[in-house]
Amino acid sequence: MDYSKLCSLILGIEPQIRGVFVYHHNGELLAGGMRNDTQSYLPREEITKSVHNTISRWKTRESLYPFLGAGKYSITEYEKVKRITFPLNPHAILVVGIEVEADHNIIIDKILQLIN
Repeated sequence: MDYSKLCSLILGIEPQIRGVFVYHHNGELLAGGMRNDTQSYLPREEITKSVHNTISRWKTRESLYPFLGAGKYSITEYEKVKRITFPLNPHAILVVGIEVEADHNIIIDKILQLIN
């Protein structure tokens, strides 16, 4: 899978998508970035912590797969941003930040069509 192309396609889905990132399960950024003229709300050191926490949560969810099936996505809404996480494969996750007022259901459906 071409992660850079995937990130570009996802940024094109909706102008309310703030940023798209693909991370390896070791925390390494594989592709992606913020939309032009968009600033991250997190300082650099907090981004690293957040990514490692996100990866850890996905690994924890995997223990439920035999009972519930594989996870498709996870969404967290903060006051300033919504963050949606998708597993791409056993070694990579996709993290998408969107504006709070965005219709996340439409965005999630379009992303699932791209990654499945």
